[in-house]
Amino acid sequence: KVHPQQDPIPFVALDLAQEAQLLCFDEFQVTDIADALLLKRLFSVLFHVGVVVVTTSNRPPDALYEGGLNRSLFVPFIDTLQKTCDV
Repeated sequence: KVHPQQDPIPFVALDLAQEAQLLCFDEFQVTDIADALLLKRLFSVLFHVGVVVVTTSNRPPDALYEGGLNRSLFVPFIDTLQKTCDV
């Protein structure tokens, strides 16, 4: 069992990785800081364990969560997306 204070996101990511080697997201967008930080943690683990992530979006990574509250917390993940993914 997961301790209540332990971050559940890595466990979810590892469960996903056991089920799928490829994940696809259509119309990927980030609209609030909670989503931004969850996606950052989830994708970081997925990338680390070798899951291929394919997304479509009308926005380039630089424009994700543009103008959002505390966007500076999400910007390092945008750099990770640009380094890890073919855009």
